[in-house]
Amino acid sequence: MYLLKNTHIMIVQKLIKYLITAAFALIVTDAFTQVKSPAGFDKPVFLVSETTPDLIYLQWFSKGDRPAPDFMPLRYEGDNPVEAKGVKAVMRSADTTFYSFFDTTVLKTARQQNLQYFMVQLDTNRLAGNSSGITLISPKDSRFWFVSTKAGKDSKMLGINLEWALNGNQTVQRIEIERSEHPDKDFSLLATLPADKTRFTDLEIKPDKVYYYRILAIAADNNQAIASNVIFSAAFNPQAPAPPWLVRSKRLIGGVSLQYRVSDAEATGIRIYRNDGITPELRVVSDLLRPGDSLLINWVDTTGLLSGNTTYIFAAKTESSSFVESSFSELTYLRPIPEHPPKAPANFTAYEEDRKVVLHWENQENQSNIIAGYLLQRQSEGEGSAPLLPENGILKINSFTDDTAEPGKLYSYSLFSVDIDGNRSAEAAIAAIRTKKSLPIPPFALRAVSTEAGIQLEWGQVSYDGLSSINIYRYERGKAPVKLTSIPGESTEYADADTQAGMLYFYYLTTTHENGMESGASEEFSCRR
Repeated sequence: MYLLKNTHIMIVQKLIKYLITAAFALIVTDAFTQVKSPAGFDKPVFLVSETTPDLIYLQWFSKGDRPAPDFMPLRYEGDNPVEAKGVKAVMRSADTTFYSFFDTTVLKTARQQNLQYFMVQLDTNRLAGNSSGITLISPKDSRFWFVSTKAGKDSKMLGINLEWALNGNQTVQRIEIERSEHPDKDFSLLATLPADKTRFTDLEIKPDKVYYYRILAIAADNNQAIASNVIFSAAFNPQAPAPPWLVRSKRLIGGVSLQYRVSDAEATGIRIYRNDGITPELRVVSDLLRPGDSLLINWVDTTGLLSGNTTYIFAAKTESSSFVESSFSELTYLRPIPEHPPKAPANFTAYEEDRKVVLHWENQENQSNIIAGYLLQRQSEGEGSAPLLPENGILKINSFTDDTAEPGKLYSYSLFSVDIDGNRSAEAAIAAIRTKKSLPIPPFALRAVSTEAGIQLEWGQVSYDGLSSINIYRYERGKAPVKLTSIPGESTEYADADTQAGMLYFYYLTTTHENGMESGASEEFSCRR
């Protein structure tokens, strides 16, 4: 807020400066030509004003991505607001839009003690939207003592800077500064300064609160105190607030839930940021979330865009009442609970190799990064389904060899996908196979030799799974074969003592499987006693 020298040169310079800015702003406002709902515009807030005996300058601002393309400044005349005529401009910087206005008609009106202004946002069809609060301007002329006055926020710290200049024609003993939270009452002494001081910084303030000031020049005779016009400003705190801290997080079906606590006294709220699950870049995904009395903020992200197959990065920033953002809070990594169970493995096959059942299937991890492994169960004829791994363990690879399958039996294998949450597929992939029967093998290389005790038989050693015994058969020409005996399967010789001298005997051997199946006959061998 300025009280500048009442010279036509400075007024013209001021107008030219802001008219150029306004012309540029009108070009920029092409970005606002789209028609929006007036009620949805970002709310305007008064920012600053400057006052001279012949000129009043005001500026409002709004913050967000829904600015108004136009506005109407209004001034109270008596009890009625009328449109104030002059030069206006709309300028945008980042996400902040500034609405500037020079009241040139105030030159033609009778001087009032105080003037009241406000603005109303307009859309492209000049339909009214939000209005600002009423701002009180004091154009009181103190030109005989004060040449200029100014109040503005400090850019480096939380403070309001006051500046003034006297005309130099008066003898001043001291300067007194009064402050109030109201524009026209309750002023109290804030500071007393030497007469040569022209600057003062008020540090005993709260951010984003409007303070009103009067500067008093106390005459040398101490009998006169000339007050300046009322000037005012609202300071902001340029220091970044403390970031919020995460109280708890929770995975939801198709989303996540976060709870933060605000720890900064000047915080107005927080904004939530999230990455896209692919790149680490964090982008804002919430409006400003304001805390309650508990200073806790709860936020649920169930936008439908989140996938249970993806882990996302979340963080939050505090925003102070001076629109300054904090650094990021601690990063939080969360993956929503999948809305559906994993799919069953595809291309599940079973085949027999070396009397073992080999199982193979398509690797589901190539399609979903949350597959932890596979659960395999087997069911055989006449038996129930049972897991093949102990304690329902899961397979980490996409193949398995069952070496416990028995020959000649029908087996059905059920295969489930299991995700990292322990959920298994609703359906199983099925593969069935009947193993080949294990046929007994007869002995080979049978030989017979006549001895003093009888006939000695020898053969090569027989080996196969399930071998139980070796059977010895003998017959004489023209007679039926007779089974002499059964001996252990690992035997490779037998002595036949029940023979007669001069007789010709024919021998052959078979084996018996432990399941009772007997092999075919070996080659015959004859021997005379």
